[in-house]
Amino acid sequence: MPITESGITLNFPDNNYFRFENCKGYRDIQDNFKEMDVCWYDQRNDTLYLIELKNWGNNRLSEETDPAFSPQAIIEMKERISKKRIIDLVKKSVDSVCMNMSLILLKPYAANIQACCPFTITNATQIVLLSIINWTSSDVTYISSINSEYKAKFKSYAKLFDIKIYTVLTRDAAMRQYDWIS
Repeated sequence: MPITESGITLNFPDNNYFRFENCKGYRDIQDNFKEMDVCWYDQRNDTLYLIELKNWGNNRLSEETDPAFSPQAIIEMKERISKKRIIDLVKKSVDSVCMNMSLILLKPYAANIQACCPFTITNATQIVLLSIINWTSSDVTYISSINSEYKAKFKSYAKLFDIKIYTVLTRDAAMRQYDWIS
């Protein structure tokens, strides 16, 4: 069954996926947690994909057409938006990795999350984090800079948890890399 959010569709080849938002175990602890949208386990390759789906449109703000906003004010707005986006992506990644690590470590509360998972992961399971952005601008340098900042901020966590692939990419780039994304 396909999952569509933010103009992005995930059509996995099997049913080895779940959404934290639909998991009571997550909802019961979500006060200070953020979650990535979908977890899919590629059993053949022993890889767990943690996937965030975002629709950021393009790099234009409605305020740009309002003469009450100076060019400097627009630049500052865009910088604040970018910083918040990066912080949110890192927080979602860290929290989602931690919830999955609790499964691997067989911590008592993890049973509440495992109840939502149609799969079991192990210490050998590779984790891949994909933040897929529906970006309508032909200029993808913004997404590239967000990816660079995200990677810089998540790098220590990736090293700690041996995560080799963690990236922010456009929907178009994701579609070229993964046949289950459209």
